[in-house]
Amino acid sequence: MTTAQKQSCMFVGIDVHKDTHTAVGISPYGEKLFEITVGNYKEDFEALDKKVKEHSGVFSPFFGLEDVRGYGERLSGYLYDKYPVYHVPSILVDRQRQNATHPEKNDSLDALGVAKVMIQNMFHPH
Repeated sequence: MTTAQKQSCMFVGIDVHKDTHTAVGISPYGEKLFEITVGNYKEDFEALDKKVKEHSGVFSPFFGLEDVRGYGERLSGYLYDKYPVYHVPSILVDRQRQNATHPEKNDSLDALGVAKVMIQNMFHPH
């Protein structure tokens, strides 16, 4: 993806867990647009979809899920029918966090890290 193409994208990073998922949407310039934590059921995924649509505006959403032991499979399957979905290696998210000014760890920062990694490195959709 070229820099010009990235300028029309919203990157949604998701930190996945067994029961909940935290998503952070950012503009191509790294501006945080929204944050939401949802459960692991279809109605929760629909709430995430609604939040993304509220904030996407002129941006096309691209989703990145931190690749963690299959916890995001249900969410990935839901999103795959509607959006480009990428699995982001955990090691890249960890490196992103370690390079931050304050390398704390929490779900919100991990989701933000996934989105930032997507801006820097685009992967093949899964």
